[in-house]
Amino acid sequence: MTTSRRSDITALQVHRYHETPIITVEAIPPPTCGPHDVVMAPRAAALHVADLLMMKGEYQVRPELPFVPGMEAAGLVIEVGDQVTHLALGDRVLALMTHGAIAGAAVVPGAQVARIPASMTYSAAATFGIAYFTAYAALHFRAGLRAGETVLVTGALGGVGRAAAQLAKAEGATVLVASRDLEGVRSELREHIDEVVDADPDRIAQAIKSRTDGRGADVVVDVVGGPLLGQLVRATAWEGRLVIVGFAAGTPSPIKPGHLLVKNISVSGLQSTDYWSRCPDRVQAALVRLLALVDAGALPVPEPHEFRLDEIDAAMRAVTESSSRRGVVLLIDQDERTKAE
Repeated sequence: MTTSRRSDITALQVHRYHETPIITVEAIPPPTCGPHDVVMAPRAAALHVADLLMMKGEYQVRPELPFVPGMEAAGLVIEVGDQVTHLALGDRVLALMTHGAIAGAAVVPGAQVARIPASMTYSAAATFGIAYFTAYAALHFRAGLRAGETVLVTGALGGVGRAAAQLAKAEGATVLVASRDLEGVRSELREHIDEVVDADPDRIAQAIKSRTDGRGADVVVDVVGGPLLGQLVRATAWEGRLVIVGFAAGTPSPIKPGHLLVKNISVSGLQSTDYWSRCPDRVQAALVRLLALVDAGALPVPEPHEFRLDEIDAAMRAVTESSSRRGVVLLIDQDERTKAE
């Protein structure tokens, strides 16, 4: 095992599940590295809605208290397990984990850690992994995207929707986005989409068909749900694939089986975190592919809003109020807001 000596680390700790969780910043013992693990020293850790739900005890994962929150981070490798061959001490990396990212050190299965390009900041990398891996899994693992197909994405101003639109375009698809904020999408994603249409459930099917010579979209990635879902089936092409990623707009409208039968449409769900433990080789390959696209300039990643650890309350408000479309990160072991070295 390759390692460097470490003392206690600074970490954010959740001590009580509650609408207003008890959170402290304190010193805790460093994590232990197993043979298939990597210990990384985060320089930036993302803060997501899922993290806030976990702190309240309302998320599907409920760690034993006290626990360190944070599902993704970027930083430096400081320990490498004997069975990990693709990383070395000092590598600049991003990492995906169930929790534990908002700390001076985090232990992560090696397959969930990947080197980041020299051009990528720690802050941008910290908000990249989950959103873009989820988009990759939706487009490739579930939908089997082929170059030249037409992809329809909902919720493109959010992390996963943005990632799906960018990735589909980078891989040769024609990309349509359905949104209520037409100008916002045009401003944010102008270079990464072909067209944006109004996400009006009563008009979405006809709007998509009119832009695809009556065929509909080959692949639909839906992160919105709500009343739109049932109509997205009508906007899907013959032998099209609709992937359900989330329900940001609430309980989805029913899908009529007859609409699936007459056009041979496949509908699938996606829980991307399941791949972490079930298919680690596929996760690693996806991360490598995604970061190669970043390095090539095909996937520009927005810089998130940065907060220090002692600004955790402000960071949580920024996430709750959705005041930033660029994401939120907490800086760890950095004296000031800064871009990656």
